[in-house]
Amino acid sequence: MNLNNLSRHIRLIIRGEMLLIQAKLAFAMRRTAFMACALVFAGLGLVFVNIGLFAWLGPLWGPVWTPVGLGLINIALAAAALGLAATLKPGPEMALAEEIRNMATDALETEIRSAPLMGGLASGLSGGLDRSAISGLVLPAITSIIGALARRRKEKA
Repeated sequence: MNLNNLSRHIRLIIRGEMLLIQAKLAFAMRRTAFMACALVFAGLGLVFVNIGLFAWLGPLWGPVWTPVGLGLINIALAAAALGLAATLKPGPEMALAEEIRNMATDALETEIRSAPLMGGLASGLSGGLDRSAISGLVLPAITSIIGALARRRKEKA
């Protein structure tokens, strides 16, 4: 393995992460726009249904219990919607993106481990100094950097 292969793998991982983030952002923007439009129409519909129910229930329940009853019904509907929103889970796209990222990092780690004493990388970094010390430091450093990037990405999601 040489520095060109290493830099190519790292560039591919970074490019893949950037494309994944851009795709997620575009999807989130489209979904948010449609959800906002749907919420506006649902809010208008709920207002008109409440007006109709108020006019219908007014003579039956009286002027005090009609708004109380409709308010409690609206609170129950809101609680049901919040419960449904809390149980939603990410789709299969997220799992596929994580699998691709993990495969790329595993391929990079395998290539680094398969290099004999980090031949090309160690001599390029150390200028011919002790290769075992460099190989003992480079692999943990790269895996910790990739792990930190993955954790930071999970925290944002």
